[in-house]
Amino acid sequence: MLIGEKKIARPLRWGMIGGGRTANVGPKHRRGALYDNNSFKLVAGTFDINPERSLEIGLSLGLDKERIYPDYKTMIAEEAKREGGVFYVTFL
Repeated sequence: MLIGEKKIARPLRWGMIGGGRTANVGPKHRRGALYDNNSFKLVAGTFDINPERSLEIGLSLGLDKERIYPDYKTMIAEEAKREGGVFYVTFL
């Protein structure tokens, strides 16, 4: 795969830890992934230390409510149980 040049057969399922509204780097990572020819799809995350804010942010990003987690330990445990769980995680 040549990043940005060749579209892969299916997007890599991506989980994000951190990167909420007050984070400088989270939005940059999400924008960068969008520029990469749809090679990545954000499917799960915990975006803020406050679970309510994390839920609000995840919903605003279009994630399913059941894949927005209150903390990273829960996210890792639950996604590991899924058939189509995350393929990789960014920790910001």
